[in-house]
Amino acid sequence: MKKKIIFGIMLLSCIKVVNAASVSVSASSNYVTSGSGVTFYVNISGAASWQLTGYSAGATSGCDLGDQGTGDSGDGSNVNKTLSVYCKATSVGQISFTVTGNITSSSNGDVGSSKDVSATKTVTVQAPRQLDSNNNLGSLEVEGYKLSPAFSADTLEYSVEVPSTVNSVNIIASKASSYATLSGNGKKEVNEGANLFEVVVTSETGVAKVYKVTVNVKDNNPINIKIGNVDYTVIKNTKNIVKPELYEETKITINDIEVPAFYNENTHITLIGVKDKEGNVRLAIYNAEKNTYEIYEELKSNQLILLIRNIPEVKEGYFKTNITIDDQDYECLKISDNSDYAILYATDLLTGEEDYYIYDVKTNSYVRYTDENLVPLKNELAKYKEVILYLGIGLGVVVFFLFLSLITRPKKMKKNKEKINNIDKPIKSKKEKKQKKTIETESEVKNDDIVSLEKEETKDDDKKQSQKDALQSVEEAAMIIEQFEKKALRKTKKEKEDVKEETMYDIFEDDKKKKRR
Repeated sequence: MKKKIIFGIMLLSCIKVVNAASVSVSASSNYVTSGSGVTFYVNISGAASWQLTGYSAGATSGCDLGDQGTGDSGDGSNVNKTLSVYCKATSVGQISFTVTGNITSSSNGDVGSSKDVSATKTVTVQAPRQLDSNNNLGSLEVEGYKLSPAFSADTLEYSVEVPSTVNSVNIIASKASSYATLSGNGKKEVNEGANLFEVVVTSETGVAKVYKVTVNVKDNNPINIKIGNVDYTVIKNTKNIVKPELYEETKITINDIEVPAFYNENTHITLIGVKDKEGNVRLAIYNAEKNTYEIYEELKSNQLILLIRNIPEVKEGYFKTNITIDDQDYECLKISDNSDYAILYATDLLTGEEDYYIYDVKTNSYVRYTDENLVPLKNELAKYKEVILYLGIGLGVVVFFLFLSLITRPKKMKKNKEKINNIDKPIKSKKEKKQKKTIETESEVKNDDIVSLEKEETKDDDKKQSQKDALQSVEEAAMIIEQFEKKALRKTKKEKEDVKEETMYDIFEDDKKKKRR
């Protein structure tokens, strides 16, 4: 008995099981719509080589296996292989794909059995589905709170009240159609006052329906203000307000209520957060002294990144010099050494363009230079030059007449002195005595003339003083008059005073001598 069992085991060990080769056909979908397509898969199992033909029939424009229907494993071994074919559905009905041919399997490396195969797969072609136009909500709620009014697919606006301690709410919504899209639901941050949220349902046809939910964070003591014609509520929580640059957080009191604010030390401007009925948050300028509010609008210009170059051309009215910026010396143009402005030539690294730029020393800022900036200045300069010209001409005329009067006055005084000096000459004859008497008589007359002359000179002095005051005013108004004219005027005045003092002294001395005699 044992010998029979051992013999049976040895016999089974010599038998090798060979899997039968096969072919089957499957599809990407059992149902397709007209105008779309379907992919057929030809599944080859346990074959070393195959020669297959595949073709379609029915509601399709046609498809087949082509050259891929013939092939082998490459090394004579049995393999599994999948071939694919795409067919487009052109009308309502059915599409069938049939595969026929021959496959060969191997056994122990030798060519095994060969057999004919045939397989078919059929799919149904349906009419295209009409696009769904349903854009309704299936449900809507604010988690944990009651909507007012109760939800209805045809009601588009809702509200809900939450306590002031709430910082966020969860809006839960669903769409009525699986083909529609939904947005606006989920967790939302809320602030004090009214918070408006929109839940949007868009149908498959592309039409949107907007459901509005206003979440009112209850404020038992709101601060209501009006700016222009718009009503606002002062925000008492800054968690959703972005602090503006150059401002520091602070707290102020409005209507005996402490509210957060932002303050700028340089401008002394105080900003507060405000919100309109639609929930739009803005910043407003608050003036505590006047108890007024103004919407804060901040403008920012594009940043310049400049590469400073050497000055290619000196512009009219400027001279070339150097300026130090950030411990670095650069060529620049200036109108004066003490000017707070300089013109630099630079390349804008953002645009690659080269141009002149005005640099403000005090603010450390730059602005592109244009000749239009100097038009008003040039006009004013032209008017100024015209005024200076007229002042110069007028002053020249005054100096000329003063100069003439100074020249003629000493000559007249010298002539009078010579006549008076003739009185002191010795008398040698009766004729001379008579002449002396005549001269004495004339001297008395001359004395009267001297007194009159002195009075006239006093009047002249007053007149000269007035002229001097007028001249000084003209000189102050026209600082640019040449220094040599001032020096010449002062020199002429001095000579005049010297001559006048010497002549008057001589006249009085001669008069005293005559009276003694």
